[in-house]
Amino acid sequence: MKLTSTLVFSCLLFFTASSQQWKFTGHYGLGLPQQQMGKNIQAAHSLQGAVLYRLPAQLKNFTVGLELGLGFYAHEQVDQTFVFDNMPSVVPVNYNSNTFNANLQTRFNLWDEDKSRIVPYLVAKAGVYNFYSNVVVEDPHNPDGCVVLDRKSLINDKTLYWSGGLGLQIDPNIFSKHKRLGNVKIDIGANTVRGGSLEYINTKHLMDAQDVPEPGGKSLKARFINATTQHIHEHTVAQVYTSPLRFFEIRAGVAVIF
Repeated sequence: MKLTSTLVFSCLLFFTASSQQWKFTGHYGLGLPQQQMGKNIQAAHSLQGAVLYRLPAQLKNFTVGLELGLGFYAHEQVDQTFVFDNMPSVVPVNYNSNTFNANLQTRFNLWDEDKSRIVPYLVAKAGVYNFYSNVVVEDPHNPDGCVVLDRKSLINDKTLYWSGGLGLQIDPNIFSKHKRLGNVKIDIGANTVRGGSLEYINTKHLMDAQDVPEPGGKSLKARFINATTQHIHEHTVAQVYTSPLRFFEIRAGVAVIF
């Protein structure tokens, strides 16, 4: 009986000690596009989650892990005016532009998180960033006019990227009388995101895209057919650009040690 109790106690003690090596983080991220990308798209909003492992012994200030993020930078409907056989027609066009990223990352705590309520840290990441957009053209609903053939168009591109920045991990108990360090931390930070070139839809000038293409862009077209003459023709529904991935990202969320 004593042997069984000792084994159970030892297992619980080992689990408790080893579990403190793991950390889950969840963040809201605001990605502010920079340089050429900043001229073409709005800010990206994302949710990010990561699982991190704290290295043992003398390397305990380092954590390594995997992070996934899902976000969007455009979700809107724009009424565009197309000319069908010299007759203008207003057609609703829906734009949904999203992002996905996956990275391996490492953190270095500048202070010991076992002793400090406020812990500044450095973070470095490397992974893949994916931009993908759906452009859905609604039917003009004109029986004597044109009918859309390409109702849905997809732009999908990805690139490798790296990111580096600073963060701050804060124990909420700093605002209370409790002296014990908690397992839930406030986690905030900022980092720069740099990557290779990728294609994406210009969502800042949607109304102008069909009339005056911006320098450096290419037209994304949808096909229509005239209900009377059966003539197939095209209209521009968006402008597609290629430029390097450039973001300045601000993050706010929580870190849970378990």
